[in-house]
Amino acid sequence: MRIRTTLAIGMLATALALPLSGCFGLGSDEADDLANAITNVVENATQAAEQLQDVEWDKLSRAVVRDAATGDVIAEVTDQPTVEAAFAPFSSENGLTRKPKEPEEYLIEVWQPTTVKLGQDASDTEEIQVLEVITYENSDVVTLTVTPIELTLHLDTAAGSADALRALAQQ
Repeated sequence: MRIRTTLAIGMLATALALPLSGCFGLGSDEADDLANAITNVVENATQAAEQLQDVEWDKLSRAVVRDAATGDVIAEVTDQPTVEAAFAPFSSENGLTRKPKEPEEYLIEVWQPTTVKLGQDASDTEEIQVLEVITYENSDVVTLTVTPIELTLHLDTAAGSADALRALAQQ
């Protein structure tokens, strides 16, 4: 499935670059630049999808909710089912959009323990931040940053998805 998706995205990027270069009267160097830019977007989107697939949702150790304006910690949620439930609606989200104009509301850091390697003591693991999510006041748009690769996406979520994240602040 992943190979077919990546191949399809690559073909789409090529298909978009060729007509766009003619529409805008671009020379061959400019068309190459456009094709490279589209390829970079495709690679970043593919990398983000792979990173999100690699997040072990059932192994999230905690979510730290901060006030986006002050950075103050509002809540630290370590109950794994609660964290999982807050992120469950995002398994079907895919609507990319622009960053909203509304003020940032909450910044949520999501942490997960590193994988225990063969021969390593389980108590000798660290936590890594895998996601950072920003909610916006009176908006269903959230900004999701896959922190290991520093890729940021703005998602237009279904009603209730952003509210599920806001509920973490009340824990």
